[in-house]
Amino acid sequence: MASDPNNHAHAHLTRFFLTISIFLIVISILAVYSTVAATEYGAKKDDLQITSLTHLLKSMDWLNDYEQQNIGEKLLQAHIDNLNLTIHNVSGNHTNNTPTPIVNSSVLHKQFISNPITKYESIIGKLLADRSVAGSLANLKYNAEIENSTYERSLLTISETSKFITIYELITILLIIGAGLCGISEIAKNKVLGYPGFVVGSIGVIILLLVTLEPSTAVVLASSFGI
Repeated sequence: MASDPNNHAHAHLTRFFLTISIFLIVISILAVYSTVAATEYGAKKDDLQITSLTHLLKSMDWLNDYEQQNIGEKLLQAHIDNLNLTIHNVSGNHTNNTPTPIVNSSVLHKQFISNPITKYESIIGKLLADRSVAGSLANLKYNAEIENSTYERSLLTISETSKFITIYELITILLIIGAGLCGISEIAKNKVLGYPGFVVGSIGVIILLLVTLEPSTAVVLASSFGI
């Protein structure tokens, strides 16, 4: 008994639209997943931006402290030079024939000047110590460089996170378009709309698998396409 061509065609259409229905369900779920992923990356990006701004402000604070202390060290050194010059002048203005009371006055004057010199030299010594000493110029500069380096690394992470957000948004768009075409195809029983829906949805699924399994490769490809 020969098979009925109409029954065969009907069975073929039934299998096609069943496949479309299953595919529609799958890409709809994946569209929700990609939307959630994009939202999570958006929240992560916001946190990273706040953190990077904190590192930038800290870097600027350390750098300002360094500049202030650097100026302070130069001012103290200039003050020490002036005091040493004053001591030299006081010593040069008195001879061995100077009366004893004036000599004693000169000695007292030099001692009065020497005390702040010792104090200033101690402060300068701490400022010129290595970076292991808190508050030294080297320590302040090192802290500023560390914070600035962390800030620059955070900018790279933010850029990469932005690319992931864009990729997931693209995936969501492709999946939604694919789901829409497949849905219309199923409702209208129109195969012509089913094929492009399947193609567009499949592209979205492939990109989703790529970004999930090989995120670094996905980022490189996104960069090459200007995303």
